Amino acid sequence: MKLYLIVPVYRNLELVKNCLESLTARLPEIRDCDPKVIVVNDSPDDEAVSDYLSDRAREGLIDIYIVNDENLGFVKSVNKGLAICKRDGAGAILVNSDTITYRNTLSEMVAVLKTDPQIGFVCPRSNNAAIATFPQAPNNLSGIATTPEVCYISWQSVYRYLPRYTFAPTAVGFYMLISPQVIANFGSLDEEFGVGYEEENDLVMRAGKVGFRAALANHAYAYHAGSASFMLHEIDFKGQQSGNLQKMAGRHPEFLPLVWEFERSPEYRAMTQLKNLVPTADGKLKIALDLLTMGRHHNGTNELIMNFVRWCDSQAQDEFEIFVICDKSVAEFHGLDELKTIRLRTEIAPVYAISIFFGQPFDLHQINVMEHLAPINIYGMLDVIALDCSYLRGSNNVHALWSHVARNANGLFFISQFSHDTFANRFPRKYRAEAYTRLLPTKPSAYEARYEGVDMGREHVLVMGNHFAHKAAGITGRTIAEAIPSLSVVVMGEGAGGGLRNIRELHSGVVPDEEMNEIFARSSAIILPSYYEGFGLSLMHALALGKPVVARDIPATREILSTFQSVEGVFLYYSDKELADKVREAVAFGRSHVTEGETQDWAQWSKGLFDFATDFLNRPDIYDLLMDRIEDGDVLRKLHNLEAVPAAPTPQAPPAAPVSLVPDVTINVAEMLDLDGEQFVETFYQQVLGRRADPAGLTHHVALLSSGVSKQDMLRSILSSPEFKDRRIRATLLGEELLSRRKKTLLGKGKAKIAG
Repeated sequence: MKLYLIVPVYRNLELVKNCLESLTARLPEIRDCDPKVIVVNDSPDDEAVSDYLSDRAREGLIDIYIVNDENLGFVKSVNKGLAICKRDGAGAILVNSDTITYRNTLSEMVAVLKTDPQIGFVCPRSNNAAIATFPQAPNNLSGIATTPEVCYISWQSVYRYLPRYTFAPTAVGFYMLISPQVIANFGSLDEEFGVGYEEENDLVMRAGKVGFRAALANHAYAYHAGSASFMLHEIDFKGQQSGNLQKMAGRHPEFLPLVWEFERSPEYRAMTQLKNLVPTADGKLKIALDLLTMGRHHNGTNELIMNFVRWCDSQAQDEFEIFVICDKSVAEFHGLDELKTIRLRTEIAPVYAISIFFGQPFDLHQINVMEHLAPINIYGMLDVIALDCSYLRGSNNVHALWSHVARNANGLFFISQFSHDTFANRFPRKYRAEAYTRLLPTKPSAYEARYEGVDMGREHVLVMGNHFAHKAAGITGRTIAEAIPSLSVVVMGEGAGGGLRNIRELHSGVVPDEEMNEIFARSSAIILPSYYEGFGLSLMHALALGKPVVARDIPATREILSTFQSVEGVFLYYSDKELADKVREAVAFGRSHVTEGETQDWAQWSKGLFDFATDFLNRPDIYDLLMDRIEDGDVLRKLHNLEAVPAAPTPQAPPAAPVSLVPDVTINVAEMLDLDGEQFVETFYQQVLGRRADPAGLTHHVALLSSGVSKQDMLRSILSSPEFKDRRIRATLLGEELLSRRKKTLLGKGKAKIAG
């Protein structure tokens, strides 16, 4: 295959130099294609550009040098090169003069073209190229000066997650490979499109009608300065744009629907999430600890969370920034606002590489938040009690939610082998997430610190639990109090009933930590009557204090006890008939003792979970799993919404207002024109183009202002530029009369809609 590279040039010498020198340096990659460089000089009145190009042609860096007698515009200039390609039976790569070519840009584009005979167009990825942009902004590096090097580093950090290529509804003309067969059969760009707008899309659509496809070469990259060379000709760009859009709508009514379908696709939406995997300028990725469901109370889950958070806070991280996301009052209650290295945030922003949720999701909103935060999701499936206990299962929809998580989470962590096995047994077909299964610490010393300075005693027996039926706290407390009237009984839970003077009920979770520690330390025995646990933190607290324990014989308890070489003072029972005798025996025994085996502390457990979560960054299937998650999530959300809608709509209800696919922005022209120099340029980039000015663009436009170009002319040019119309926004101008007589609302339309 022959391949010619067509470079239309219009002014801006520095950009042209960067383009041509980077392009010719990479030609050896495609030497088998007998490449030739065709440069079309469309600014013959620019002496500096003309001299440079003439010198390069004499040196042999340009194979065919064409100089237009006058400025003809992009379309006619490119067509001069395409005519040569058609004559010689060659393919073409259209290369804008404000691009930079990198290693493997050319070879990878050619390789993608050859993978499928129906691929007729190939574009590389770029920092500024409509649907070919990857990674999208904002990302961790887009907030600093967007030099070519920084943009290239951003792409390098994440491109490996994508497949070699992605089919797209169109190609982007900034850097576009066209196959020889397409050129032979469909010729050139249609000059009815004048100086530009939609001409490349028209070619792609014409070829697409007979089956030629456009593809994005995900492993190829070209920098695009973009708006650094806006043309300031006295041309009615608005009329030109509008007319070309009408041509496209008449010729190719499928174009915009195909673009919108692509942007709704799992592929595109997954690509946009991968931008979170771009590291910061310090080389760090962000991790979110999702504590939005954490309450202002104390329980086993919160104890687990706080131990993990404290460990993370004590570690100096070279590769990660860790953030806690929770309500401010919750942060103050648990001391999360006093952390040293972990940052506290209350907002939900999609800027994290990994999000970790420390419990089972009990509503769809929790899943939505997790999937919004980060492309890598980790959930703690602590137990399946809400699914197994009938009175809980009947009032929730956790099966559908947990089925989604089992299939689509990157990882799940389990606090015991029992909790893992029960979950796996409930979702045998859906369960494909990676698992971190590790018993919570069974080293008693890991729980001793909270009791330092607390006085020990033997004032009562303590029944641990809460108001849930499976905890059996109330009935257990009453059984003990009735059977042993001389014994003082404290019950953490409800349902013990009145009439007994030797029993006292406390509400679980609301007793302050200091008071709870005293209640534990002054117990003569700890009673654990729960029928169902994923782990038994209360058992470990009792052993840390050396308190005798009476516990129902359940799998979680047996798993904990199996980690010890020997156990004394722990009494298991199968039924409540044994309860009173076991309590008497425990109180008489006086003290528990265990001999540790191969046990671990919180630091070891937390490091294991942290390593498990961060190892997913090295997995090659992140993108594929993201697409599956998005597809399944769409179905889950649709079903959820259907369930929430009444079966029969109210006849009197007005029809829902249509949702606009075009975002709105307001641009204050008067305020912008009052700004000077760099501030003016930076502001119109932000407000009109939605991004920070790249260095080349900033220098170029400041120089234009210094040369006498008016701010009004510059704004008119920007509002008519390809980049603005590619944003596909509806911009309302305040003070538009300061520019020209035109409608107050401009609609940016063109090659591809960027709005999500």
